[in-house]
Amino acid sequence: MKRIITLLALSAFLTTALSLRVKADGRVIPFSNLPQEAKSFIKEFFDGVKVLQVTSEWNEYEVIFADHSKVEFDKKGNWTDIKCSSRGVPASIIPSKIASYAERNFPDEIIIEIERSRWGYEVKVSGGFELEFDKNCNFVRIDD
Repeated sequence: MKRIITLLALSAFLTTALSLRVKADGRVIPFSNLPQEAKSFIKEFFDGVKVLQVTSEWNEYEVIFADHSKVEFDKKGNWTDIKCSSRGVPASIIPSKIASYAERNFPDEIIIEIERSRWGYEVKVSGGFELEFDKNCNFVRIDD
């Protein structure tokens, strides 16, 4: 009997937790609700590119553009992930050490995605390779 009650309680808890998570996923918000840092970043690097949608999820933001680019921001408005498959990530966003490595080793390709975390950077080039760099922008490995 205790097992049945425990399973029912666990089931109710998981159902509630999942429904709250689903409700929080991708809530569409106005552009004006982005942190100032994110708005400034978009104005500087994506000026003139139409914003299609801005979503918020657990104090993180995602901006989708008409050219199929996408930028994710943390709760403070700092970029965490940039995807620009059609035109490449703007060169001035990419740390110079990473840009130099990519230019030297993949001269015919462009960087189409860059993600940063506290541990470092992950970069994807147009040829499909995913490159990992540490937090000091030193090359670590090719991730396949």
